[in-house]
Amino acid sequence: MSENVGSSTVEIVKNNGYAVEVHDVVTEDGYILELHRISGNKSGQEPTRKHPVFIHHGILGSSADWVLGGADISLPMQLSDLGYDVWLANCRGNTYSRKHSTMTSKQRDYWNFSLHEVGTLDLPASFDYILMKTNTSQLHYVGYSMGTSVFFIMASERPEYHHKIRSQISLAPVAYVFNTRSSIRHLAPYAEKLNIMYQWVANGMFMPQSRMQSFLVTNTYGEKIARTLFCQKCISYVVSSVCGSETYILDNKLIPLVIEHFPAGTSSKLATHFSQLVLKDCFRRYDYGPIMNLQHYNSTEPPTYDMTSIQVPISLIYGKDDVLTNVKDVMRLKSQLPKLMDFVSVDSLRCNHVDFLWSLDVTKQVNAKVTEILQKTDHVDWEYTGPSEDSCMADVDGTGDNDSSSTTKGRQPNSTDDHHEYVNFAPVPDHSEKHSSSAIPVQQRDDKSAELARKGATFGQLDRAVEVHQNKVYTKFSSLGRAIRFLKLRYK
Repeated sequence: MSENVGSSTVEIVKNNGYAVEVHDVVTEDGYILELHRISGNKSGQEPTRKHPVFIHHGILGSSADWVLGGADISLPMQLSDLGYDVWLANCRGNTYSRKHSTMTSKQRDYWNFSLHEVGTLDLPASFDYILMKTNTSQLHYVGYSMGTSVFFIMASERPEYHHKIRSQISLAPVAYVFNTRSSIRHLAPYAEKLNIMYQWVANGMFMPQSRMQSFLVTNTYGEKIARTLFCQKCISYVVSSVCGSETYILDNKLIPLVIEHFPAGTSSKLATHFSQLVLKDCFRRYDYGPIMNLQHYNSTEPPTYDMTSIQVPISLIYGKDDVLTNVKDVMRLKSQLPKLMDFVSVDSLRCNHVDFLWSLDVTKQVNAKVTEILQKTDHVDWEYTGPSEDSCMADVDGTGDNDSSSTTKGRQPNSTDDHHEYVNFAPVPDHSEKHSSSAIPVQQRDDKSAELARKGATFGQLDRAVEVHQNKVYTKFSSLGRAIRFLKLRYK
């Protein structure tokens, strides 16, 4: 793995014995995207499968994210070994896609894009190019994190592309993120101000790959420092606060490569768009503010993306310890997809957001399921017939109860009127904490609420807010009991 230090995506793929090609795709608005195609496996065989596979990275990522760990854990390389024609995306603004037909990346206008432009312009251009090059009519799409977000945007805004997608697999799906427990939630309120700062300092460029990253790992002492226990603990802390559990399984030799290639850059506007999704309980277009929204959308509020209109067979694979994509938000997404195919939780209670890329167990826990779905849907006679039985019986909270999936059990596969605006997506309570000292019985809670509510109309409003908006309260307090005690002290 150390031989890949200082190498690009193309060089890493070649070092692992695979044939690779570089393709440039020009979008409708002039951005030049660099796609990386794995055109032959280790044995030198060309693809034999019916449909190509397009794989999209997450936010601040690049095609390198999928190949850093080598063939042992790399999903694209493993798919190539199985005969698939694999194409790796690089969205506008990252390390490999920083060209434009009329602008340079030093211009502010170049960085004026959000998730919407990636979804509605980058993806269609890439799809058309791949289908033209491979002389096929459909492709498979595998997205990770933001790679799922931009797909949902594309599918809701560009329905003419539905028939071009054979199947879609979402790894750590991100659409609704209001219930995220990631530390990103605490940064989201400051995103607008940070966007202004980045516009002024860097013309809107956000966290690009720098020479310092390469220097740290290509320098002998830098590489040694990157592998020290202290550095590993620092990285582990950051990962645990943003992505999930600290005890994820990661090969320490991978750390220098991750430091070198991530982050790969994007626009501050795109990062702000993501932060807006964290703060608002909906999946919608970029919010410019009421006045500017009138100019862009003829409305004071941005339009929402209609997930129920997506007529593409979709599989969702999520991690139970992924604090960025909370299970409640994944369940909400699941309930709105009219052509849900598979709904799978990774068979590990400690699967966090980055484990989908770099865990030593990723082949067994994630890649095997992706391969199974692709082999099923790639068959020439395959047609979508509805959700799998496992999807309907998915155990969301790990307790063995399936009540949380009841919002979708009675849904017809192709139904498009599945608006769950008032459905409570809260998970089944953890019965192991039923008798904890901080827990308050329901009756006792109601009594205390009633007693405190009598002390004033203001508190009554707050008390009702606690009941109606439990999710917001949970982000500030570890339990409802703590929230009530806090309000009681405040309004004595």
